[in-house]
Amino acid sequence: MHLNETMKHLPITLLSIFLLTFVKGYACPPTEEPIEPKEAPKPAAGEILPVKKPEDSRRFPQHWGQPPKIQTRDMVKLPGKWGRGSSTLAKWIAENLKRDAEEDRKSVQELKPKPKPPARSEPPAEAKEKLVEKKQATKGSGAPLPHFLVWGGGYSASGNQVSLEKNVLYFRRVLGELNLLKSPRHLLFADGRDKGRDLQFMDPAFDIPEINRAFAELLGSTKGIANQYRSNGLAPNGPSSLAEIDKWLNATASKLTKEDRLMIYFTGHGGKGDKKTPQNTNLYMWNNQKFKMNDFSKRLDKIPAEVPVVMVMVQCYSGGFANFIFKEGDPKKGMADHSRAGFFATVHDRVAAGCTPDIREENYQEYSTNFWEALCGKNRLGAKVEKPDFNGDGKISYAEAHAHVIISSETIDIPIKTSDAFLRHYSKTSRPKDAKTPADAWMKPGADYAGILKQASPEDHAVLEALSRKLGLKEKQADKRSKEARDLMAELEKQRKALADQKKKSDTERNKIKAKLAGEIRKRWPEVSNPFHPNARMLLEPTQSEQVMALLKKEGAWNKYLKAKSASAAFEKKRFELDKRKVKCMRFLRVMENVVLEKNLEVAAGAEISARYKKLRALENGSLSSNEPGA
Repeated sequence: MHLNETMKHLPITLLSIFLLTFVKGYACPPTEEPIEPKEAPKPAAGEILPVKKPEDSRRFPQHWGQPPKIQTRDMVKLPGKWGRGSSTLAKWIAENLKRDAEEDRKSVQELKPKPKPPARSEPPAEAKEKLVEKKQATKGSGAPLPHFLVWGGGYSASGNQVSLEKNVLYFRRVLGELNLLKSPRHLLFADGRDKGRDLQFMDPAFDIPEINRAFAELLGSTKGIANQYRSNGLAPNGPSSLAEIDKWLNATASKLTKEDRLMIYFTGHGGKGDKKTPQNTNLYMWNNQKFKMNDFSKRLDKIPAEVPVVMVMVQCYSGGFANFIFKEGDPKKGMADHSRAGFFATVHDRVAAGCTPDIREENYQEYSTNFWEALCGKNRLGAKVEKPDFNGDGKISYAEAHAHVIISSETIDIPIKTSDAFLRHYSKTSRPKDAKTPADAWMKPGADYAGILKQASPEDHAVLEALSRKLGLKEKQADKRSKEARDLMAELEKQRKALADQKKKSDTERNKIKAKLAGEIRKRWPEVSNPFHPNARMLLEPTQSEQVMALLKKEGAWNKYLKAKSASAAFEKKRFELDKRKVKCMRFLRVMENVVLEKNLEVAAGAEISARYKKLRALENGSLSSNEPGA
């Protein structure tokens, strides 16, 4: 063929090569030396390997889905038997091969024959060792270990406090104490693995120059002046986002079976519901994305109904999420078909304690701190904690851990659980006028206190007695003890208002000094009206800052300001102590009401609803153990 003729057909030839390279899954057959197939693993004694049909050498397995649509133009050797292709395609193949290998291992585990019962009552030492290994890998029933979705972080860097990261790290230690580190876990946190500085922290050793603090106090705001930022160090599976939640639900949660169990732990921020639906509270995800309770409940319907789900949430207004036991989160639509239970830091209309940029964990006071320590027996700092085994069965249930929080938490939280929401929807504290059941079938709030204790579950009994001791409640009649608690609340509120008045006077004095000093600064250095003015920024330099501080300290004005601020802080601290004591009264009254509602449930709502309640309580009474069947 002549040269001109060759050049004429060259573009067509190149196009043909390009198309052959990327057809059928964007990979081409081997053109270099063939890749030697790896030797198939030999099954161990008694092990059954899954049988797979050979796949077409050029086509990808159907369950992998479609290859990436956008690929790099480089050509590399592809993993497996697919020859050469782009590095994007190589990465996609490697991820799918890894996932298939994990599925194969699971299949092998499931296909292993069950061991025969020992011929003698006491197994030999070798059998004991194998039994210990099995307990660390499976539950006592032979079912898989529980799955965990750990989820949280802030809505932005300014709301992503280091305490949220440390909550996740503490939870990992808890799983270690419970031999659950091999459990499948999925972590979604803040901005994921983005290298941006998404985490806020405050180190007491961080030095703030006096001039910076003075300008912040008098001309701007001290909010965040001591905060620093870094990237989170958790290496999460992804960011906290709706897209990632959907991805996890579709890929993992929807494929769980009745042999599985799932725990969801959310450690982040939350917001109020609106006026029409106050129980429909929300949680915040990265980039200020809101996620409402009813939307969350609908999405959880993707999980098979027979899979038990236990949820722990610590955000403000988290109690609204207790309604996820109802269809679409709406009590009017009845109970959901799914097996769900949950434990929440506080009721739907109150903020919760806990989020702080402080790096010192000894200062942390929040719901999950007390909840996890009850389950594993060690606090955040590694010190042993007496386990709250209120019923004496040798195990710590979720309900017992929740009761431990109510007793020991020194916060403004009013913790609730899903059975609280159930009782308040279906039961009543007193007999309705049109009730057909006899009056003596109903427990009255004014019953004998000893009768209340007798009716209470072991954990509720422990709460009522412990809070009575802490609050000094001694009345024998339940209605009188309730009144005693309410009277104490009224007295505490009276003291709180008196402190608020004293604090107001201190704040007035402080603001008066502040206005005077700020005026003197602006008079001498008017450029400070714009903090970005070059001359204003020069005032932060040592030579200039000395002149500013000399002006502020003239006649002791700056020290008077700091003293007034300290006095206000002292009043606020005393007020907070009163609030915490008042909240203990509120916790006591709520638990007492729970006992009455539980006793009246069957006569108020019928046997069917009562049976459903017992199933819910059974789930709440489950425990987070590596060798416990069920939830």
